[in-house]
Order: sequence, then C-alpha cells, then structure tokens
Amino acid sequence: MSNAFDTSNAQAGEPVEIYAGDYTAWKRTDLSSDYPPASYTLKYECRSEGTPSRNISLTATEDNGDFLIEITSVASAAFLVANYHWSAYIERISDQARVTIDTGIFTVLTNKAEDDRDPRSHALKMLAHIEAALLHRAENYQIDILDYSMGETSASRDTEKLLKHREYWKKELVKANRKARARKGLNHSAQIGVRF
Repeated sequence: MSNAFDTSNAQAGEPVEIYAGDYTAWKRTDLSSDYPPASYTLKYECRSEGTPSRNISLTATEDNGDFLIEITSVASAAFLVANYHWSAYIERISDQARVTIDTGIFTVLTNKAEDDRDPRSHALKMLAHIEAALLHRAENYQIDILDYSMGETSASRDTEKLLKHREYWKKELVKANRKARARKGLNHSAQIGVRF
C-alpha cells in the first residue's frame, strides 16, 4: 500500500466513495495536453441528492503538469453523507470562459470515528429481523397455531412468507458484497458465503 498523503500516489480519476473526515486526493492526467495548467484551471461543482442539498466547490492545482484535486480532512468532515452529482469544468484563466468536460457521482460515507449508529447494512438488519421472527415462530408454534387457525392466514403460510423474505435479503446481501468487492478491485466472481 502506498502513502495516501503523498500526492504522487494520488489515483487517476475521481473517487467513487469519500469518507467524511478523510483526506482525499486525485489527479486528472488526461487533460493537460489540451488544457495546460498555466492557461487553464480545472474546477468541480458537486451537489448532494435530497433535501436540503449541499454544494461542494473544488479547484485543482497544478502538480507536475497534471491537475491535482485535494480535499482536506477538515473540509470532508463537513460533507453531508449522501450521493453527490459532480460536474468538472475547464476554465480559461484569461477570461473565465468554461467548458464542461466530465460528469459523475461519488458517495460521501459516514465518518466512522464519530458515528455511533448501527454499522450493519439494510440487508443485514432485515435478515436479523426475519431470523428473530422465525425464532419467535419456532418458540411459540402452538400459540401461533391457535391464534391463526381462526383467521384466513395460517401460521405455516406466515412462516413461508418469512422464509421467502429471508431468501430475498440473502441474495441482496450477496449482491451488495459483490459490488463492494468490485469497487475494491477484488475478484467478485468468487462465491461469497452468508451464514446465520
């Protein structure tokens, strides 16, 4: 692993995820031949999804002929946890004329050092609730039969629904794990086991 604070190790291209409170840097190495940093500036305008929305403005600096974007830990700590839609602009220094050269989305993730919420994903929380409900059914089977035999829904049918929901959320969890592995460049074709 290379030193993340050394700008010579900054990744090429915009990040997909940024942790609030983390220092983040990236470079655009594909622009300087057409837009030399001596005559042009690279800027970003980013807007968060939802209400209220937040705007983030970023300006690149020149780094060995490339455009370097740096976000300090102090700056990112103030970011709203959300998806941000960004637009990258090249601005001509002589007259501030600009052109849009790229767009995309990045996600600001929770500052784990300060967040005391349950870190489990939605899929994991749903599976835990379903498992608890199934355990309740197993422990109170006779009572459930008495309760449900008078109505249209049987206890066994209710359990079948829970089992179907469990299978659905297991699949969702596997999908989420595969996406997370792919973002990290890991082999996502390997089987990922989920145990409960």
